[in-house]
Amino acid sequence: MSEILAPAGGKEHFLTAVNHGADAVYFGLKRFSARAGAENFSWEELEYCLNYAHCFGVKVYAAMNTLIKEDELQDFFADASTLYGMGVDAFIVQDVFLGARLKEILGDVRLHLSTQGGACNVYGAKAAKSFGFDRVVAARETALEDLREMAKLIEVESFVQGALCTAFSGQCYFSAFAGGNSANRGRCKQPCRKAYSLNGAPMCYALSLKDLNTSRATFSELREAGVAAFKIEGRMRRAEYVAAAVDYARAALSCGDLRNLKSNLMRTYNRGGYTEGVSRDKAVTYTSHPGHIGEETGTVNSVKGTRIFVLSSLKPNIGDGFKILRNGRETGGAVIKKADTTKSGFYAEAFGSVAAGDKVGITTDVALNEKLKSVKREKEVSVSVKVMAGEAISATAFASDKTVTVSGGVAAAALNAPISASDIEKCFLKTDNYPFKVSVNCSTDSAFVSKGVLNALRRELYAELFDSFTEKRKVREGAEKMLNAPSEPLGENGKAVAVITSAAASGDIAVYAPSDYGNEAGFSEFLKGEAKEKYLKLPSFLSGAQTDCFKALLKGFDGIYSDNIAGMALHREWGVKLFAGTGFNVFNRIAAEGISGEAEHFAYSAELSVKEARSIGGGFYFDGGAVKLMDLIYCPYGAKCDKCPAPATGRLTDEGGRTFILRRVKTPKCVFEIYNYAALKAKSGMNRVIVNDVVADSGIDLPFTEGRSRKGVI
Repeated sequence: MSEILAPAGGKEHFLTAVNHGADAVYFGLKRFSARAGAENFSWEELEYCLNYAHCFGVKVYAAMNTLIKEDELQDFFADASTLYGMGVDAFIVQDVFLGARLKEILGDVRLHLSTQGGACNVYGAKAAKSFGFDRVVAARETALEDLREMAKLIEVESFVQGALCTAFSGQCYFSAFAGGNSANRGRCKQPCRKAYSLNGAPMCYALSLKDLNTSRATFSELREAGVAAFKIEGRMRRAEYVAAAVDYARAALSCGDLRNLKSNLMRTYNRGGYTEGVSRDKAVTYTSHPGHIGEETGTVNSVKGTRIFVLSSLKPNIGDGFKILRNGRETGGAVIKKADTTKSGFYAEAFGSVAAGDKVGITTDVALNEKLKSVKREKEVSVSVKVMAGEAISATAFASDKTVTVSGGVAAAALNAPISASDIEKCFLKTDNYPFKVSVNCSTDSAFVSKGVLNALRRELYAELFDSFTEKRKVREGAEKMLNAPSEPLGENGKAVAVITSAAASGDIAVYAPSDYGNEAGFSEFLKGEAKEKYLKLPSFLSGAQTDCFKALLKGFDGIYSDNIAGMALHREWGVKLFAGTGFNVFNRIAAEGISGEAEHFAYSAELSVKEARSIGGGFYFDGGAVKLMDLIYCPYGAKCDKCPAPATGRLTDEGGRTFILRRVKTPKCVFEIYNYAALKAKSGMNRVIVNDVVADSGIDLPFTEGRSRKGVI
């Protein structure tokens, strides 16, 4: 199977994806979706889109992949039950425990673990499968060899096109803590696309990644590795982008010509060129500009007021739009307000600071957009209509394996002019808003029936046929009562402290988080500490090839501290205790119950409020030290490892003067951790997780905040 999976931010995007030949489409509702800013769907729109997709054998997946709070569970399961009954083919979910409960409630539902779940190796796949998931959407950073091992165990879906998160999937808290809008709740404000100074260098878009675009060779490698579905990102983008991306993916898989299709992609969305992905490329960032710059199409030759002349072979249309760049940075834009071209170029109305020599990229190609959105699909339908005097009027539609028959009143004998076969055919050739290509066969004698009756019969026939393509399901009675959430807290609060540290520590629990996992002396020093329990912190991102190395490091430790679901499979196989960290994003009682049955200790999500966590109880609460905002699984310095310029601790300073700590960690490959500009000093009264000296050597004196500094997260 080689499934091309397309995004749908709204009805137009959805229909465009189907019309261009996507094998499956994923969408979100107006809540519980990781793209809350997309147009998303009403129930009425969704019903039409479901039938439209299924009419052509296209599958439909519902993204319900945000973190769900305790007081939202009933609404979450109500929406999921409605979607299940409507006939969606699968649910994309981030929380494995919530997914397992969803399967328990709905029965035969298919579950896809969202990329937010962070599955990046075979152990993540094992954990997902153990909770009843049928597919994993691999983290974007996952290497080919890990995809191959995962695909031996479970269906694997891999991203092939679209925006890349700079942070490891599902582990980003930058938008929540630094900006007050939770990415895990679908409200990411993309602080990674803002300008920063890296270690005092000039401001640039240091964390802004290029878009992913997969070559034909890589498509072939992914398919050979067993990847089942090729996913296009872009629910926040325009419908023409969806069309261009599906066309490109289809051609790449079938060895079609990609040259014009690559141009189409760049004109619909291009963020400074493309990358093959974090696991394949070294230079993945485009630091000059964070947004759409289109396809380069010419150079500014002259400027007279707001009127510019562009040297180009392009013959633009009225409404075409352009970005103007100087040394890669945006200086202005232009638009075509009237057709005015010459053999050597065209005139346009410009704005901003534009000068001769600036490069011009087309970002809105009106003719291309209209062409892409004009593509339609039609379902072959054969209709047989019988109108005989003295008999019930009937019509039958045949399409693929579907047969639908409707009947109306009895046809009368004609007193003057009987209805003709051509009149009946003309009526049933009208397909209203249904994607049908109809052929009509009529049987009639000297009968009369009004056109109104025929129209009503036609509408009923086509509505029933259209609806028949989607299999409706019955939700089991009393399913909503299966939540069984107890009212009492899961356990006592305020008894223990877990310290995440890079040095020896005493007390209840010490979690070793070194900056270099190859430093044997550091391990020896830590293990001399007098903590009652000692855990080794696993990196959030871990390739399968690295796991044996970490197993060998566990001598002297009681267990592992993990921020990734792979930790569940690893602790089982290694026979050690598990401390499930904040990266598990335990957000509700179902998740808390699930992980408490698996792990020795667990921490609540760093985004949950004290009140919300305390009401559930039993876990640890992060309330001391610098919050880790994200993990970068690439080098922000863009350097070769043998000439590494990266300091052990760097600084990212934003335009507001806030300084974030950038910590390098050797695993043995380098990853980079970004810590918040302010340290947390909350007083939760719960079991506590605190960061002690992990970033103490930064030389940065972090200000403290008593609260979470994240107004608006909820």
